[in-house]
Amino acid sequence: MRVLHLFGDWKWTGPAEPTLDLCLDLRALGVDARLACPREEAGASNSLPRKAVERGLALLHDFAFNKRINLRDNVADIRRVRDYCDAEKIDIVHVHFSHDHILGALGARRTKRKTRIMRTNQKAVPTKKSIGSRWLFKRMDGYLTYSQAALDADVAAFKLKQAWRIDPAMRLERFDPATVKSDVRPRFGIKDEFVLGVVARMQRHRRFDVLLEGVKLASKRVPLRVLVVGRGTHMDEVAVQPTKRLGLDNVTFTGYLADGYVDTVAIFDALLFLVPGSDGTCRALREAMAMGKAVIGARRGMIPELVDDGRTGLVIEDTAQNIAAAIERLAGDRGLARSMGAAGRTKALATYDVKRQAEQVKAAYEALLA
Repeated sequence: MRVLHLFGDWKWTGPAEPTLDLCLDLRALGVDARLACPREEAGASNSLPRKAVERGLALLHDFAFNKRINLRDNVADIRRVRDYCDAEKIDIVHVHFSHDHILGALGARRTKRKTRIMRTNQKAVPTKKSIGSRWLFKRMDGYLTYSQAALDADVAAFKLKQAWRIDPAMRLERFDPATVKSDVRPRFGIKDEFVLGVVARMQRHRRFDVLLEGVKLASKRVPLRVLVVGRGTHMDEVAVQPTKRLGLDNVTFTGYLADGYVDTVAIFDALLFLVPGSDGTCRALREAMAMGKAVIGARRGMIPELVDDGRTGLVIEDTAQNIAAAIERLAGDRGLARSMGAAGRTKALATYDVKRQAEQVKAAYEALLA
């Protein structure tokens, strides 16, 4: 079985790592999975092409992936997809974004071998019904997503016949409490406070205003330290300055962490996660679960499907008052927080393994071809 993945972004964000991992594990299962993406831009420090080289997967850079309307590039890419599929005997073109879908659909539909088209809904939320989405969904043979709610909604809205829910996945071996190298509490000046972790790109839609208001309310009643891991174009505007205006001296911005990320997550007593980003599977949330951390999650996107309310964490309507109440509940009963974390790790180990996901995707490919 030969599968061509079209991934129209070179950046190492959102779904990039899961897609790379999926291709590697599909190859381990005997699927000839190939991954095409744009070349990285000049000056890039981190990219999908670089990570692919590190992990031993040669990428294809045969396509322009020009997301703007450019007849020369767009038409040429459609022809390249068609010709590549015929020359290399590609059975399935697997697309991940709408632009990839357009190229893949128009190219694969013109092949002599009638190459099938599989689409992954990476946002894991129901697709908005529009002229564009209806056009795309009519031009695919199979559909994958990670959320049962998204699957049910899209099957009903677009009358899908070949659609599957697959488990989100990650490299679990990296997120193992036993692999922690050092205790980083002294680095952040942490003693006995309850440590709340926040891992997210600092963007306007991530509700940092409400998050910080909740932290301020909780800080009046429990000893609390907040570690905010990540960065973002609007970091100063949406997080740093509001923290100063609220007079919060217990919030530390760690910036982006590479080697020290796992060690930092290890000192969290709980993770607060409000809004999914470009990766709708909430990878940071699942990483914390794998590390044995309780989660306070908002009722947004597929967070309620990941967090079992009352067992692996708390699912809330994300008002400042509810955020504060959830923090106070776990900070006041650390035994409860630890038991929820242990249940979360059990769920992560049973559900989020990339090998398990690859087996599910391979089964969907086989059903599609059958």
